[in-house]
Amino acid sequence: MRGPQQARPAFIGVGLACHLGTSVSACVDGLFRPPPPPRHFDLEIGGRTERIPYKPMDGASSGFSSDRLFTVLEDVISAAVDEAGLRPQELQKAWLFVGSSSFDISVTEQQYRHDLASGDPPLPLRDAGFALVAEWVRNRFDLRGEDFSFNTACTASANALWYASRAIEAGWTQHALVVGVELMNNITAQGFHGLGLFSRSVMKPFDQGRDGLVLGEACGAIVLGPDRRPGAFHLKGGANRCDSHSMSAANPDGSSIAAVIGEALDAADLAPGDVTAIKAHGTASLLNDEAEAAGMLAIFDRLPAVCALKPFIGHTLGACGVVELILLCKAIERGQVPGTPGIAADSNVLGVSLTQGTRPVRPGNFLLNFFGFGGSNTCLVVSNRDRV
Repeated sequence: MRGPQQARPAFIGVGLACHLGTSVSACVDGLFRPPPPPRHFDLEIGGRTERIPYKPMDGASSGFSSDRLFTVLEDVISAAVDEAGLRPQELQKAWLFVGSSSFDISVTEQQYRHDLASGDPPLPLRDAGFALVAEWVRNRFDLRGEDFSFNTACTASANALWYASRAIEAGWTQHALVVGVELMNNITAQGFHGLGLFSRSVMKPFDQGRDGLVLGEACGAIVLGPDRRPGAFHLKGGANRCDSHSMSAANPDGSSIAAVIGEALDAADLAPGDVTAIKAHGTASLLNDEAEAAGMLAIFDRLPAVCALKPFIGHTLGACGVVELILLCKAIERGQVPGTPGIAADSNVLGVSLTQGTRPVRPGNFLLNFFGFGGSNTCLVVSNRDRV
C-alpha cells in the first residue's frame, strides 16, 4: 500500500499515563522495578460487595473515574504532539485513530450517579457513543482530517495503530494521531467479575500459579509520520484475524494465534528467527495463556526472549495496544527488555518462560501480541532497524 519510495512511518511523538506514572519516562522507570501489587475497590453487585483488583492511573486507592477522562486525554495527547513537533497546519491535516473498549462510559456513569443523588431522572449511558471521544479530540486539537474509532475489545488501539500506519503508507495522509484510552467503570468491572476472570492475588502470565487478571487504567498517544533518524521505531508489519472458537477466549490449541503471528511476520517480510523478542499478551487467564503459548510454540522452533507488561500496569483492555507498544519501545531504547521476577521463571508449565530480570537488547525486530474478546486477534511487528 505504500506510495513510491515512501518509507514506513515512524513513531515521532508519544505520550503516556498509566499505573506506573503520568509521563513516559516515569512509566518506563517503573518497568525496571518489581511489578507493584494491585489496589482494590468495592463493587456493589446484587446487594453484596465484591473486592475488585485494579491498577488506577493516578494511584488512587479506590473509586471510579469521572471527568478525568478529558483531562487525561489532553495531557497525554499534548505530550505526544509536542514531542512530534508538528506545525499547526500539519496537525490540522493529521488523521485521528482512537481505540478503546469503553470510550466515555466512565463519564456517563458519573452523570448517572449525580442524577440519582440530585433526584433528577436517571438515565444510564445517557450520551455514550463510540465517536464522542474522537469528536472531543478533534475539537480540542483542531484536527480537520479523517477520524476513525475502533471498538474491537483488547485489540482496539493495536488495530487503530495498524490501520493508521497503512493509511500513511498508502499516501492518504502524512501524519496520524493514534490514541488508546481505558478508564475504570462499573460496566467493565461487572462484566469481568461475571466471567470469573479476576485474580485473587497478582497477575502471573504463563505461571503455574496464574488465576486471572487485574484491570488497569491507561491512556497512550502516538504520532506517526516521516522521520529519517537512524534507529527510529516504526511499524514493520501486522495482521488481524477473527477467531470464532469462543466469545471470550482463543482456540486453546493455538491454531488461530499461530495463524495471525505467521501473517504478521509475512507482512513484515521476516522469518521467525528474525524476531529479537516478543511482548506477550499474557492475561494470566487459563485458556488465553494456553492458546498464546501453543500458538507461539507452533511458529518458533526456539522462542526468543518473551516479556509480559500486564503485571506492571494491569490489563488496560482496548488501550493496551498503544500503551504496551510505547512501554516496550521506550524500554528497548534504553537497551533493555523488562523482566518479571518470579513470574513464569521456567517453561515447565506451558513451554514459555518470561524474562526474569532486565535483559540487554540491541536494535532489532519485536513482535507484540494482542488478543481480544469476540475473536479479534492482532499481532504487530515493530523495528528500530533501518526502514524500507
